[in-house]
Amino acid sequence: MKSYDDYFEKEQQERKKAKPQAEEEINALLIGERKQNALDFVSYIKCLRMTPQWTSANSWAVSYKGKRVCYIKLVIRQEANEWYIRPAVQYDEALRVFCREKHLEDIMLENVHFCVGCGKCKPGTTVTFFDKELKHVCSSLIDFEFHNPNEKALECAKKLVEYRRAEIARKAQ
Repeated sequence: MKSYDDYFEKEQQERKKAKPQAEEEINALLIGERKQNALDFVSYIKCLRMTPQWTSANSWAVSYKGKRVCYIKLVIRQEANEWYIRPAVQYDEALRVFCREKHLEDIMLENVHFCVGCGKCKPGTTVTFFDKELKHVCSSLIDFEFHNPNEKALECAKKLVEYRRAEIARKAQ
């Protein structure tokens, strides 16, 4: 008899081959508020005429005019599955000003992507975001991740999607 882990691994391999839509996987892997928030976010993305595109296991990229806007990722955990949004923004003066104008600094600081030792940047770097010095920040090009976002974090992520989309449109002119 196959163990649960064997069955689960086989099911994941089949999902990878199928390259499922984000909503299919969200419905299959998340429950409750996490599921509803993730579905709402995908719906929001689609309202902006963008579509999450499969990139890898339980991960979708959202692009506008061929440029990355954000990533949506589902994470399978034994205790409870999770999801997160990784906006394709990098901290610079323009983002700092935008976040100050929209009063997003605190929520952004709560969602900094700290190094967890998974890559070359271990143990991370020291950076300054919104006039706060932070240690052990992942030195990847993506600085912020919204894990299982609540309403406030979800609204912030949406504003960052709008910011990035507008930035892409502005550069395309």
